[in-house]
Amino acid sequence: MEKLILSSLSESDIRKLVKEGVMEVLYNSDFTQNSKKETDYVDLDEACKILMKSKATVYGMTSTQKIPFYKRGKKLYFKKEELLHWLGQGRRKTVDEIRQGADDFLARKGRFPKTG
Repeated sequence: MEKLILSSLSESDIRKLVKEGVMEVLYNSDFTQNSKKETDYVDLDEACKILMKSKATVYGMTSTQKIPFYKRGKKLYFKKEELLHWLGQGRRKTVDEIRQGADDFLARKGRFPKTG
């Protein structure tokens, strides 16, 4: 990196240098590449890695329309973002969350004194 003496530069020159530097960092950074990957389509092999399932299992899930997918001709495509969202929908409550829900329900019904 070259050293500059800023006192000899005008304000507009400094702004231009900073803008060029920021643009170069953004262009070369993983930030822009990672944000693009979230909306990219992936093939069957990549979908299997994301879901941690075999090809046969993923094929079965598409044939029963359990997971979101796209088909062009004979090829299957998936959006990584949609697969991750689908995985997140399968979250199960913990035992503590189930107990708390039961306590809240009984307290609303007046059958159980609310503790806490």
